[in-house]
Amino acid sequence: MSSLWSRKRDLIYFTFFAIHIPIIFLVDAVPVLPGLLDNPVSRQLRDFYITNYRDKFFEGPVPAWFTSYTWMEILYHAPLSIWALGALLRDDPLVPVHLLVFGFQSFITSLTCLVEMWSWEDRTVAEKQNLTTLYGPYVALGGFMALDMFWRIQAKLLIKSKRE
Repeated sequence: MSSLWSRKRDLIYFTFFAIHIPIIFLVDAVPVLPGLLDNPVSRQLRDFYITNYRDKFFEGPVPAWFTSYTWMEILYHAPLSIWALGALLRDDPLVPVHLLVFGFQSFITSLTCLVEMWSWEDRTVAEKQNLTTLYGPYVALGGFMALDMFWRIQAKLLIKSKRE
């Protein structure tokens, strides 16, 4: 088992998950769990976000598919992200399987948001570019993570098949 510091891609994933967890509970999940997650910090962060990014997904009315993506964040991303922190530290052998699914799901959902956002006619190109700086990294990291995990799994399977 090698140190997380020597596994640069895993260190990037660890950092992402450490940042992603508070964002889920302080910003993204608040509208669907207002009684549980609504607090002054969340309100300030969401107000700042809405004011500075003019993201229609956070202004309402919110499309039903986006609400389902929020529930995926609560029910899937949050538990997986918490698990991933420890698993990446331990170099758990199940990391590639779980992060393949997470990366692919993150890529698809974030890409959907990006494509929808670029179709908005009531936002300027500059506003869309600004929002792209937030959604784009999720698309890029999700795609990269999925490919990285696919290659890791593939390498292990090929080694195993050569031994057999």
